[in-house]
Amino acid sequence: MRQTESDSETSAALGEGTRKSAARVESRAIWASISFAAVAVVIGLITFSGRLTPLSANYSVGTVAGVTAGIAAGASAMLGLIIATKPQQGSLRWMRHRFWGWWLVDFIGLIIIHGAIATLASLSTFRLFQQAFQGLVVDAIAATVMLCLACAAAAYFGFSSASRVSAASISTLLALFMAAGVLASMLLAENPYWWHRFFSELGTRQAGVLSFWTFNTTITVSGIVLTTLANFITQDLYTWTAHRRRQGKRQGFVRMLKGGMIVMGICMIGLSLVSIHINDPIHTSFVQILAVTFGILLLSAPLWLPGAPAAMYVISYLMLGLSILAAALWKPLGYYNLTALELAFAGIIFAWLVVLIRTVDGMIFDVTRQQHPDSQPENHEYTTTEGAAP
Repeated sequence: MRQTESDSETSAALGEGTRKSAARVESRAIWASISFAAVAVVIGLITFSGRLTPLSANYSVGTVAGVTAGIAAGASAMLGLIIATKPQQGSLRWMRHRFWGWWLVDFIGLIIIHGAIATLASLSTFRLFQQAFQGLVVDAIAATVMLCLACAAAAYFGFSSASRVSAASISTLLALFMAAGVLASMLLAENPYWWHRFFSELGTRQAGVLSFWTFNTTITVSGIVLTTLANFITQDLYTWTAHRRRQGKRQGFVRMLKGGMIVMGICMIGLSLVSIHINDPIHTSFVQILAVTFGILLLSAPLWLPGAPAAMYVISYLMLGLSILAAALWKPLGYYNLTALELAFAGIIFAWLVVLIRTVDGMIFDVTRQQHPDSQPENHEYTTTEGAAP
């Protein structure tokens, strides 16, 4: 009876600590939002004073909001990460228990992607409203209010998201960022027939300067964030490996997944920096290495993820089959062009990553529930550092 009461008290303490931590994050996110809104007031009154400004144009509320919201989201994300990775109390303190270069890369990737999403969202929103209200211009007060709202929302998003970041949330951010960035590149392309050749045409100046910078920046940042995602997924897998070790079962070769995803991230950075019009062989080599690495990861899933549901292995092999079919539809069947093939591969890779992350997330949740059966771990991304990488 005493043992049962002790367990209940421990579970209650864990639940109470989680609630306090979540409330503290929300409180700090609100303060960050208020602070950057106050800064936006000053910027808006200086920037828009004495003029009527359109919502979207070369110099508009949208462009100013895009820059300031991006800075607000990035800075807030940095603050959230610094607090969350405190060596003693932070929920993400495991990030500091590694080689400093890894957490520096993770910091940079997460800060950039939060800022970039806020910038793209602001530019797209103001562009949409400008099209809905053709010819609308606003005075300094209205423009400043809009700027404050954009910065406040961006700051809240940056701090709240970075403080609770997990493999699942990073995958969502990455998918959102890539979709927004690639769509923006398509819309900004000066050559409307870019798709007649190949998807990477957006990364050349042949499709236009704006689409060139937007596309290559999107792919480069996505490659950096993919390495960060690799660190978070493998961190969860270290917990799973420790659980299997306690049960005396075979442990997975986690470093294989981590290494493969890092190689894929480096390939994405490489193919964006060396676009096809600069050096076709090098660009193509990066694409081929990425494809081969992804295929190896699919084939070797039982090695680095032992004990997973059988459906995870089945979907990995199905994805491999779809990749082979997609390549065959391009050559030798000639059903579609290289653009469609590249889009198909992108969809297959990210669909598999989503399935992998959600599967691992569910496995870790089950482990946490077994360790604390009386608790309700609402945010199990705040996981233990047991089994963490050195």
